[in-house]
Amino acid sequence: MKRNPKNIGGMIIRGISNAGGEYSDEDDEDEEEEQDTSKYTAEQMPSLRYVFITQKREDKLNEMRRFILGSQANDSIMMFNTSFSYEVMDGFEEYKSRIWKKMKTPAEKFDSLFAYTYNLKNYDTWIHDHEGGMGMDEMVKGLAGMWKRLLKNDDEKLGIAAEYTRPGIVQLLKDFQSDLDMQELDFSFQ
Repeated sequence: MKRNPKNIGGMIIRGISNAGGEYSDEDDEDEEEEQDTSKYTAEQMPSLRYVFITQKREDKLNEMRRFILGSQANDSIMMFNTSFSYEVMDGFEEYKSRIWKKMKTPAEKFDSLFAYTYNLKNYDTWIHDHEGGMGMDEMVKGLAGMWKRLLKNDDEKLGIAAEYTRPGIVQLLKDFQSDLDMQELDFSFQ
């Protein structure tokens, strides 16, 4: 594989499955011993999913974290309640009408929507702490529609690696949809 000089690193979306078949994208803080990674099998390796991170993508990840978290973005301790859910819903309308519309190219839109979606998934309190009927259906359907339209572009236009980043994004969206399925919403990212 030829290295793209624009990539500054990678973000793991789905790790290697453990003995029980569960996947992890985070370090287990309770695990005292480091796992011996030299014994991964050829069958396990294809299950890895990650997204290459460019400097522009990194900048968008930070921008969208600040956008979603607002005044809590750089706090070491954050507090979430139902009002955060309303802020996320209102923020989506602002994102769609102000930020998204400014993006000119599919690559800019990809970086922005990836960063926005990643942060929505990462700070997911809004999914669980809300009052029913508050417009979550419309927001999630709108977000899914944006992804469907965007992913119709080829990988070159999106500025992504077909072999790694596209499968990583598809996995991120599947995981996000699984998180949202608990709310019994009628939508699909695919």
